[in-house]
Amino acid sequence: MASVISKALKITGELESTEDIQIDGQIEGDVRGVGVKIGQNAKVKGTVYGDEVELAGTIEGRIESKKVILAGTARMTGDIWHQEIKIESGAYISGTLKPDLGKGDGKPVHKPAGSAASTSPASAAPASTSSPSAGNAPAASHH
Repeated sequence: MASVISKALKITGELESTEDIQIDGQIEGDVRGVGVKIGQNAKVKGTVYGDEVELAGTIEGRIESKKVILAGTARMTGDIWHQEIKIESGAYISGTLKPDLGKGDGKPVHKPAGSAASTSPASAAPASTSSPSAGNAPAASHH
């Protein structure tokens, strides 16, 4: 069930929900939710975090979300960190699109797995031979 911030409300401070949020009022501060919908007449000054952020109103700040939808009435001033983005005709954006969100999470997972995989055989090899050959092992495998 979505929490609704009506158009009559103006909130200063951080807003956080473990569920969806529908914002039709004004917020000065960061907003965190699962699905965050910012209505056509709503205005947020701050960072909006969510799995899915749908903007039809105005944000001055930043969006950090896996999926971002900017409606034709959206006015975004600031950067958008995303995995997936949809921009409808008429949307205004002044800022940078950064398709990095989540990819940073994926890379460290692959790097330790890769280094662990290459480290295990390397540590097994020096144990059976000698420690100087550990330095030569990568060169030998390339050669």
